[in-house]
Amino acid sequence: MQFLQIEWLDTQAGKALLEQERRQSQLVLERVFGDQIVQIGQWGEPGALLAGARTQATLMLDHSPGAGVDAVGCAERLPILTDSVDAVLLPHSLERSADPHGVLREVHRVLRPDGRLIVLGFNPLSFWGVRHQVSLAGYPHGTLRHISTHRLRDWLTLLSMRIDTVRPCYLRPGANRLMRALQASGWCANAYLLAATKETLPLTIVRPRLSRRPTLVGSLVRPSVRNVRRAS
Repeated sequence: MQFLQIEWLDTQAGKALLEQERRQSQLVLERVFGDQIVQIGQWGEPGALLAGARTQATLMLDHSPGAGVDAVGCAERLPILTDSVDAVLLPHSLERSADPHGVLREVHRVLRPDGRLIVLGFNPLSFWGVRHQVSLAGYPHGTLRHISTHRLRDWLTLLSMRIDTVRPCYLRPGANRLMRALQASGWCANAYLLAATKETLPLTIVRPRLSRRPTLVGSLVRPSVRNVRRAS
């Protein structure tokens, strides 16, 4: 996972984004319960995004030691047991990973049935998305890609995850009525929050068919009354 320049998060845009993402995350985390939620990848002030978590424990996992980091590991190969986590938070982690598909597969593996996934991402159809395309170092610096909500939906659907909600983040002031309408729909938002649930596939019990006794046709001769009398 790539490093993101910490200086950008201290800018006016970075601070505004972090605040809006924190608020949107709290709205989702209020309905997440269980034993533990794991945040993969440091983003902003340590512990800020998980401050409102209602799980019994929180865990911050990053690729290198740092302030607020509880465990060190690779997002593409999580050092976590299968089906052991109630929720996972990915704050722009997919955009900084060389293998975002691998990260999602690992997240799906460690989530319990009906576990929740919360993704914070940059919108490639926004002003920041265009700026990322023309910047040699990406925008924000250290970002490898921007992933649209449409593509993320497709990836998660292949993993049998149900999309619960998509919320826009960091809407820039609209210069005209059209821009304000597009922003209200979320199309021009520079970032988004997407929440999904790991679905439990129902098991269909197939019962074996009971074998019937073979019926013999024409092989048995019904004894006549005359034969019966003679036998007696």
